[in-house]
Amino acid sequence: MTTKLSYNMNKFLLFFILPIIAFSFTGCDDEDDVMDTKLIKGQWQLVSQDSSDRDCIYNFTTQSEHTWSWGILTTYYLTASGNPVHDKVYDWHVSDPNNYDTVYLDITLEGELDSNDAWEQTEQYIVETLTSSEMILRKVEVGDSKTRLRFIRRNDLPLP
Repeated sequence: MTTKLSYNMNKFLLFFILPIIAFSFTGCDDEDDVMDTKLIKGQWQLVSQDSSDRDCIYNFTTQSEHTWSWGILTTYYLTASGNPVHDKVYDWHVSDPNNYDTVYLDITLEGELDSNDAWEQTEQYIVETLTSSEMILRKVEVGDSKTRLRFIRRNDLPLP
């Protein structure tokens, strides 16, 4: 009798418990691994030790909530009294992480587009890290795979 009960218990585990366990492992959503590029919008302070523009504030804006992948980037510095001193204005565009394995951020200087090649004024970066508090960009340039710009979110700054 004990053997039959043990057999039935094993059968129960095999047919009911194991599929539930298997489903919990395969039920993970791959969408969790996709970078949320909507986090780019907002103010970021450049904190890279090796950048000459350290402490520059990057303010990424969009025209609306529906245009989250492109917009205007304004850079500025803060004076000792906390007032912003505007630097430059750029257009920016980020690739859709649902369509590409590598997420690219293109930043094009607006003020100097008189050259024959608009790409001359465009800097391209790979978005390596993007969280609500940190963004790390790797510059895409022939022969330069080491330049990384690290930014921290600055929610405490007034909008310029």
